[in-house]
Amino acid sequence: MEDQNKKVALITGSSMGIGLSLARLMAQQGVRVVLNARNAGRLQHTLQRFRDAGHEATAIAGDVSKEADCQAIVEQAIARFGRLDILVNNAGISAEGTLAELSPEVLRKVMEVNYFGSVFMTQAALPHLRQQRGSVLFISSAAAIRGIPGHAAYSASKMALTALAESLKIELHRDQVHVGIAYVGFTENDPQKVIYDRDGRIIPQPDRSFIKQEPVEQVAKRLYRIIENRTFKSVFTPLGKLNALMNRLAPAVGEVILRRNFFKS
Repeated sequence: MEDQNKKVALITGSSMGIGLSLARLMAQQGVRVVLNARNAGRLQHTLQRFRDAGHEATAIAGDVSKEADCQAIVEQAIARFGRLDILVNNAGISAEGTLAELSPEVLRKVMEVNYFGSVFMTQAALPHLRQQRGSVLFISSAAAIRGIPGHAAYSASKMALTALAESLKIELHRDQVHVGIAYVGFTENDPQKVIYDRDGRIIPQPDRSFIKQEPVEQVAKRLYRIIENRTFKSVFTPLGKLNALMNRLAPAVGEVILRRNFFKS
């Protein structure tokens, strides 16, 4: 018999990577979890693993870049569990290439998933989050602290989440809904992670083993603490914190470093 007083969390992009790790951690803490991803087959496989572990979970496939899908996902989550306390906007896609190289299709798709996906899902969830005085968490990136050359589309989409979170925090103040945003650094990627190339083709995430990466389980723990403590902004990893500090105190130096690294590559 389900405990209807248990919190319910909807985590987008939770069939793999950070979303999956956070969903697993929250389920272990007794939170009922709504898994979401576009790949229905992979999503059902993930759900079965949760159920085998004895967790209360459901899975709802859908594309967050489509407003109708977001509405349907939230409606099905409410139909299944009767409430929604936590929304984690984690679903995202990256693209590599300079602005001059990227096709309009790639630029549009990155913004649709990373920014509008968070907007549409949050709009759909807000009435229920208000009712529970819940939390909405946006998963941003260190690339949102300062634009990264060769990743202009991704940086712009993640920077937009800062303005969204800052505005929403004030709008929801009287409703006592927690708004948080996490600037995640380099994280160990799921082997199945893909990105767009400059022409819009889906390709495997390039190898980043030459950069120190934070274990995905550690990232999930940090994200969970943001929700638990109702923190607003949090920058992850020493490199991310250094980036934020440099951007505030010595932006010209940061630009020189990025420029040298970009042209060296």
